[in-house]
Amino acid sequence: MEIFAIPAFTDNYIWSIVEKDQFVVVDPGDANAVKKFSNENNLQLSSILITHWHPDHTGGILDLTKDNSISVFGPKGGHIEGITDELGENDNIEIFGKIFSIFETPGHTLDHISYYSDHDKPILFCGDTLFSGGCGRLFEGTPDQMFHSLKKLSSLPGKTKV
Repeated sequence: MEIFAIPAFTDNYIWSIVEKDQFVVVDPGDANAVKKFSNENNLQLSSILITHWHPDHTGGILDLTKDNSISVFGPKGGHIEGITDELGENDNIEIFGKIFSIFETPGHTLDHISYYSDHDKPILFCGDTLFSGGCGRLFEGTPDQMFHSLKKLSSLPGKTKV
């Protein structure tokens, strides 16, 4: 399993998890960027992970799934078009033989979730909860919610790749 960043828009990345000839994307706001990555690397999209409802994270879902019958995992609530599998705290999913645990991490948005796997090398896909320079802005959540979300993430092993 390898992780690649797919550049999107002017300052975003869509994370891809690649295994052999298949890949999973996290928060595909731009379907064209994902399609380009797929074509250039001769990869087949196998599923999509969504962390929250913002269009720069969800904008590509419908385009990427219109010709593919793939799972789209995302937050509970029924408010994101295209989600096939709703997830919440303590749910687990399997991606290429690795178990990812779901953490609810509200603050940036109320529906925000993060995906964590401690298989081999710990890895976290946390959307806009945490950045290298700080945390995401509070659009819907409260400072207290963000504090608790960051506290939850800070309990992960220090070697976790974010």
